[in-house]
Amino acid sequence: MTASNTRLESLTNDGLLQRNVALNLIGWALPAATAFVSIPLLARGFGPARFGLVVLAWSCVSVFSMFDFGLGRALTRLVAERLAAHEDESIAEVVWSASWALLGLTAVLAIAGVVAAPTIVDRMLHVPLDTRTDAIGVVRLIALAIPPLAHGVALRGVLEAGQRFRVVNSLRVPLGIVTYAGPLIALPLGASARVAVAIVVAGRVVYWLAHFFVLGGVAPGVARPRGPSGTALRELLTVGGWITVSNVVSPVLVQADRFAVASLFPIAASGWYGSAAEVATKQWLFTAALQPVLFSALSAAIKPAPARAAELMERAARITLLALLPAVIILAAFAEPALKLWIGPAYSPDAGSVLRWLAVAVYVNALAQVPYSALQGGVDARGPAMLHLIELPLYVALLVWLGMTVGVRGVAIAWFIRMVVDGAAMWWMLYRRFGAGRAQIWRIGQLAAACFVAVALAAVWGAQKW
Repeated sequence: MTASNTRLESLTNDGLLQRNVALNLIGWALPAATAFVSIPLLARGFGPARFGLVVLAWSCVSVFSMFDFGLGRALTRLVAERLAAHEDESIAEVVWSASWALLGLTAVLAIAGVVAAPTIVDRMLHVPLDTRTDAIGVVRLIALAIPPLAHGVALRGVLEAGQRFRVVNSLRVPLGIVTYAGPLIALPLGASARVAVAIVVAGRVVYWLAHFFVLGGVAPGVARPRGPSGTALRELLTVGGWITVSNVVSPVLVQADRFAVASLFPIAASGWYGSAAEVATKQWLFTAALQPVLFSALSAAIKPAPARAAELMERAARITLLALLPAVIILAAFAEPALKLWIGPAYSPDAGSVLRWLAVAVYVNALAQVPYSALQGGVDARGPAMLHLIELPLYVALLVWLGMTVGVRGVAIAWFIRMVVDGAAMWWMLYRRFGAGRAQIWRIGQLAAACFVAVALAAVWGAQKW
């Protein structure tokens, strides 16, 4: 076995990948358990309007954590390729070229957000007058946090490229606990949403700084800042350009429903809609555990070993479908009683229906993340980017139309429709572009059809029952 094959095996062997997925599950499960306990306490303690601001802040933090202009995912791919090819000495150059570009871009966004905060609150958020000051403070805190949020994601991508998921989760668990339990500290301090969000933002900043102490384990010199390289920037643009386009648009698509609810309806609706979304999107805890490991492995394997990449892709799709099937069936069938029991007085009669639509949509999207990783990992990053650019205006129009005609439930239906269209298109593109995986895609399709029928039956029963 050559040195290159030995490194590829070390980055894609089954034992390593299984262990890293397990570590990620633990790393996401502990914060999720914290959220499960904390959210009802926060909903009762803050009241509908201020709780809506906290939930909106969580959504914004999620958006801006992903709003790294695609450089985090591009870095994961480039670093994984370099590691597989034994080009360790060039890793630091590409990491810091991406870092300076990202910090510069996000600094501009941060300044714009701080300046525009009053306008955003007055024109885009339906907040009661007595919470306006709190809301402006929340928007400014989130704006100031954009650079460390986005750069922290990019640096995590470097760790993931080297399959350093033990370190990734050592940082992630405290961050998740602070994000959901930290705001409880604000309750005895006057239940200020601004204080609650300040705690969340402080946790993110500490998380970002901690990366500089652990990056050296990926390759020599990565943790030491250095100037940008024109050659590295051109490579990032060439290899990661389409990833950047997709990753800029994708967070907007994913979170647009919550912003639509915040802008079209009273802020209290953001609280119960966001709570339903938090339940539905907890399915993503599984894909959040699986997909970073899969993407890193696919990035290393697609070019030198496409058959191995196809094998990994099929295994990931089957595991995703079967592992999430019990959860989505339960959510589709028992959305109303489960949500009413969990959030209590913040529950709305429409919340159960919203949860049902969102839960099924997340299940569809969880499967779609497999072809998304394969396409961006080296098959064809241009395809997802073009798809997302086409989706954006159509989805926004659908979101506004259904929101205004059907209400909050219409926003959830629009989100569901987009997820179904997006998922079908991702698998179709992968089938056309990745010849080595066509047999595997057919087998995945057969299993997916059976699972979707079971989910649909559960959803129909639940809608009629409750």
